[in-house]
Amino acid sequence: MADAAATKADILVHARARFADAGLDGVSIRDIAKHAGCTLGTVHHYFGTKDDLYAACIESVYAEIAQMREQLAQALAAGGAREKLVERAVVTAYRFAREHVVAVRLLVRAAVGAGELPPKGREQLMAFLDLASLGLASAANRLPSDLRLPLQSVVFLVARYAVQGDEELAAVAGTNKRSAQSRVERHLVDVACRLILE
Repeated sequence: MADAAATKADILVHARARFADAGLDGVSIRDIAKHAGCTLGTVHHYFGTKDDLYAACIESVYAEIAQMREQLAQALAAGGAREKLVERAVVTAYRFAREHVVAVRLLVRAAVGAGELPPKGREQLMAFLDLASLGLASAANRLPSDLRLPLQSVVFLVARYAVQGDEELAAVAGTNKRSAQSRVERHLVDVACRLILE
């Protein structure tokens, strides 16, 4: 039983990475089986069709992203000066996105490919926007509804920088790889403060 659970989890990890790299149409079940080190039949046994496997990957990403909402809620609940509150929220989101880059890449690819998020993804985005807009409204001295678009812009920036490769990120930031992350974090905080607090 433990081996079955481990095999299923391993297939899911490899499938998420392959779908994040090449999208639904750019990956075959055979390719996923090869990367997972199992047979084609094993993938079909646990997940059925490629569409079913893709749906399982997206579902697992939503569960992962829900963890970010919890971390963000803690960051917002800590309070403090308004700039520090925005900084804590943005850095929390960016670091989470970097640590979970495959999940973020898969969601970005899915949203861009379809032109919109699927219903569950939209539900998660709305929950995030509700949490962040309510958590920042008092500090920003704005209505929560007025913060939704600025926060959505910050979400896009965080996701884009999070999925960017280290070499490209360093080149864009005009620094070495080691310093690029802190420079991007400062930039994201600056942009978020302008969009949310001004």
